[in-house]
Amino acid sequence: MTWSKDAAEALADAGVDLIAYLPDSKMDALIDEVVDDSRFETVLVSREEEAIGVLVGAWVGGDRGALLCQSSGLANTFNAIGSLSVPARVPFLGVVTRRGNLGEFNIAQVPAGYNMDKLLDDVGVRNSVVTDSEDLRETVALAGETAFSTQSPYVVLLEQTVTGRKSEATE
Repeated sequence: MTWSKDAAEALADAGVDLIAYLPDSKMDALIDEVVDDSRFETVLVSREEEAIGVLVGAWVGGDRGALLCQSSGLANTFNAIGSLSVPARVPFLGVVTRRGNLGEFNIAQVPAGYNMDKLLDDVGVRNSVVTDSEDLRETVALAGETAFSTQSPYVVLLEQTVTGRKSEATE
């Protein structure tokens, strides 16, 4: 099974009903999986912080939500997470492609990618980093279980060793 199929199955295992996402070339395979999967309602958003509002609405309406984006976009959500999701105890599961770490050529991706796990810690969002695709399905499913049972956001960061390396020529 591919990493994207494993991640989609893990989202289903976690009981996710609604997925808010932004287009991202690293995330395209997973986006295609969930958009074509009748188990999920999907919402294409124009900005990452908009996704937090969609996920809050989903939770209030009785659904479990997930966010798919890349790490630099996740940084855009910090005000919405820190002022709404965390204090109001609104959970969501984030599956985020990590830029700025191993194999990164674009220096602009480093501040919000390399340090993303620490930045999430600072705003009170638990997180895990997946470096091996063998661990992906279990980690995402457990992160979802944790998020929804504790009513708090949980983000899983996927390294390029899982999603594949983006070369400078394609940027």
